[in-house]
Amino acid sequence: MRATIRRVADATGLDQATVRRAVTAAGRDPKTISFDDGLQLVQSIADPARVVGHAANGRGEGGHSAVTDTLAEARAHAERLRARKIELLNAKLEGSLIPREAVTATGARILSEARTALLSLGHRVAAKVSGKTDTREIARIVENEVRDVLGTLANDERFFAELEAEALS
Repeated sequence: MRATIRRVADATGLDQATVRRAVTAAGRDPKTISFDDGLQLVQSIADPARVVGHAANGRGEGGHSAVTDTLAEARAHAERLRARKIELLNAKLEGSLIPREAVTATGARILSEARTALLSLGHRVAAKVSGKTDTREIARIVENEVRDVLGTLANDERFFAELEAEALS
């Protein structure tokens, strides 16, 4: 009976053709087999690990179960990760991806230069304001020096030039 083969296939998670082959291999007629006999034959003849392995590798039929679905999901996830790794490698080779270490090192060096420039501001300004009594003139001199230091730091072209030089070295 066709319904019996279908019920056995549903109960075992196998394809109907696999159930039919197992019954035939046992020398029984798939059209007249009972559900219990068919189930027992399939469980004793069909190797579930082999059926699952074939189904997972795209060969054969059946084997649709939680195991094969999980395996298929894991393989798909692994393929997505491999593709992402290749994308990142290509981006790095094209120069559109700069290593984090290079950005961090360049940023740290520029901040260190800024700190040094700001700390030396007093010595640079002292000579220029020495003997001055006009507070506006002193304030203008100090502001100009601070603007020079901050202007150098705000130069994004310099930052990216140094970053690129760091990445290429």
